[in-house]
Amino acid sequence: MAGKSKILFIGGTGYIGKFIVEASAKAGHNTFVFVRESTLFDPTKTKLIDTFKSFGVTFLHGDLYDHESLVKAIKQVDVVISTVGHALLADQVKIIAAIKEAGNVKRFFPSEFGNDVDRVHAVEPAKTAFNTKAQIRRVVEAEGIPFTYVATFFFAGNSIPNLAQPGAAGPPNDKVVILGDGNTKAVFNKEEEIATYTVKAVDDPKTLNKILYIKPPQNIITLNELVSSWEKKTGKNLERIYVPEEQVLKNIQEASVPLNVGLSIYHTAFVKGDNTNFEIEPSFGVEASEVYPDVKYTPIDEILNQYKSMAGKSKILFIGGTGYIGKFIVEASAKAGHNTFVFVRKSTLSDPTKTKLIDTFKSLGVTFLHGDLYDHESLVKAIKQVDVVISTVGHALLADQVKIIAAIKEAGNVKRFFPSEFGNDVDRVHAVEPAKTAYNVKAQLRRLVEAEGIPFTFVVNFFFSGYFLPNLAQSGPVGPPKDEVVILGDGNTKAVFTKEEDIATYTIKTVDDPKTLNKFLYIKPPHNIITLNELVSLWEKKTGKNLERIYVPEEQVLKNIQEAPVPLKVLLSICHTAFVKGDHTNFEIDSSFGVEASEVYPDVKYTPVDEILNQYV
Repeated sequence: MAGKSKILFIGGTGYIGKFIVEASAKAGHNTFVFVRESTLFDPTKTKLIDTFKSFGVTFLHGDLYDHESLVKAIKQVDVVISTVGHALLADQVKIIAAIKEAGNVKRFFPSEFGNDVDRVHAVEPAKTAFNTKAQIRRVVEAEGIPFTYVATFFFAGNSIPNLAQPGAAGPPNDKVVILGDGNTKAVFNKEEEIATYTVKAVDDPKTLNKILYIKPPQNIITLNELVSSWEKKTGKNLERIYVPEEQVLKNIQEASVPLNVGLSIYHTAFVKGDNTNFEIEPSFGVEASEVYPDVKYTPIDEILNQYKSMAGKSKILFIGGTGYIGKFIVEASAKAGHNTFVFVRKSTLSDPTKTKLIDTFKSLGVTFLHGDLYDHESLVKAIKQVDVVISTVGHALLADQVKIIAAIKEAGNVKRFFPSEFGNDVDRVHAVEPAKTAYNVKAQLRRLVEAEGIPFTFVVNFFFSGYFLPNLAQSGPVGPPKDEVVILGDGNTKAVFTKEEDIATYTIKTVDDPKTLNKFLYIKPPHNIITLNELVSLWEKKTGKNLERIYVPEEQVLKNIQEAPVPLKVLLSICHTAFVKGDHTNFEIDSSFGVEASEVYPDVKYTPVDEILNQYV
């Protein structure tokens, strides 16, 4: 680190900030992040904080509005990089005041990382934000603070996945909206490379009191060229809808926040050409790929390859996606290349019990849409962004799926709906209470979906292996039996146990498959169909220990259900349908109403019961 500047980041846990912090630490700079103490305990930041710690980043506690803490932090470093968000742009005057008082800063990078705000022709609301950035530039210059302004233009991670479609979260399937005539060149850069170039500039005299423009030649492209490149990669032509400037301006005025902000920024680039309509003069700026030719940047053509797998794949919205089976299917969706969205209350994102799961989803590129099942408007808004809706809500919310159905009807764009099933075929059960009521609710939902003419797939997976196999389907105990095993019925009725990850894989395989449209998907792989007697014998063989088998006739099972407390009675009544009534296997799957997953997707390597049991021996 000898000779390298010590760098302080303000706003370092934000979108672009996190990339530059990481680049700074990896480049060998002593790297500091100025944070409120509460940020370190924010469950939504846990993974990022841990990543920073693993890179040796030092956290300095303070607050942008606490001048003393700001000065104290700045006095420990050589360079200050601000990456604060839109809401705090004007408050960078506080950073400037602290830098002046500290008196030791060799260079300041204010929060820019977008257009060159001195060379834009913007309309509101972008105009105000750009003016604020320009005013900060003037204060920096007036105060004589050494600076570098970084003009990155578009973040590739924000604009390339959706081909710069305003408000869209994934690539277009059929048509693409192009602002202007599509022949104006714009600039798209990968966030990691923006970070690399920024950190390279920190100690470089060539960028002192200059604008660093990140405009690598292979990342300058028109919208028409971008769409053509995408079409070539996917083998599918898109209908191009051109929007003239007059209509763009009208759309900006009529759009709500934040769409109007995005549209007004796009207007400067794609209509006014503000990314490329000026020459970079050495008197005020340098171009990053010219001064740092050693940086191997990623061309647009390669960036597009990362998203090609999403082409033609449905965008999926999950409701109940942080629940038991939901989390497996969300992960399978993201890994299969679908644009994956999870509908959540904002409080869920800060729930400490969900932190690890939320971080996993984020690492997979999942998008969170805020709303509430009981807020019709937020539900419709979320549904309008996708093609497929998968509900994995729990038992207590089954009946409230009527709200999802109503929102789907109003949205009018859903190609398929998966209601929360993921258990028995509720049209083919012989259940007693309390399971009977839950099954009836699911059946009523089916009828409503059918009556409303909503395209559907009902997924019937019978038992989750992770729930029933660790204890050999014993009602109540959480681990395998040691001496005796209770068997409901005679133990010769076949049931189905499938690994949750396999259920998720099969479910996602069916999303865009016409063979499963308006059908049941039964997940009954042949090696996962087994009687309780066979299951116990298999366990005994693996452990080398015989268990005493206690058989419970149906009459006693029914009595036990009546006498058991909740939730044991629910579990017993579900087990009664499977092990006594045989409702997993007592019917044939007719092609008129259903298909079996392992038959239609033989490429899926499912885990047989025999292998699953090995995990618990």
